[in-house]
Amino acid sequence: MDELTPGDVDRRFGALVGAFGWDDDQSQDLTNGVPATLVRRLRPGDAVPVNARARFLMTTFQGEQLAAHGWRTDLRIGSSELRDVPGLKQPGVQLVDEREHYLARSEEAVWVDISRVWVEELVHVPRSRVATDESWLRPVLEDQNAPHLEPLHPVAGRPHLIGARVVRALGDGRYDVDLRAVSGPMMSSDGTLAVAVVAESQWYRWHQSSYTAADRTVGHLPAEGLWVE
Repeated sequence: MDELTPGDVDRRFGALVGAFGWDDDQSQDLTNGVPATLVRRLRPGDAVPVNARARFLMTTFQGEQLAAHGWRTDLRIGSSELRDVPGLKQPGVQLVDEREHYLARSEEAVWVDISRVWVEELVHVPRSRVATDESWLRPVLEDQNAPHLEPLHPVAGRPHLIGARVVRALGDGRYDVDLRAVSGPMMSSDGTLAVAVVAESQWYRWHQSSYTAADRTVGHLPAEGLWVE
């Protein structure tokens, strides 16, 4: 993988958000848009966003060449601290499996090179500028080192919802996040389609004997306002 300078990252990020219409004029209209996941790579000198969702690029050196083998997702950054760890070539970032994060168990945390970590952030993108045609080819066509956007999709038409991470649109450009769908679409008592949803912290507690119906902290939400990753 070729390394990018900070200037390269700034230029590519500017071009990226510009291509999605995320400019000063349109960003003020918070109701005319869709949610998207902004994924950016951490680099030495960056502030480390504790508790942020993260991805880890699994790599090895083959001789002098760095080979990428795939991604580990569903991680959280466990600490804002950077640590010099034996065996790492760069300052280390602490990563925790998301399940362990929600269960407050950090003994399984690992430390990895900062530039092997990408962080995820939910952003709001104007609807008219989101193009999904050929989106599955983006990893081929784009530099994986550069920041990129992954638009979310409406729940309608998604055949496999159970277990999916969803967000709920609040109507003013804001979203409820860290939710999991625990049913497919169903008809609510008022005749609208709804999906059973729980907080993600409760999703990870379902295996515990202490879990009861009272732990369902979200409930049934109108399908019309739900987006799935």
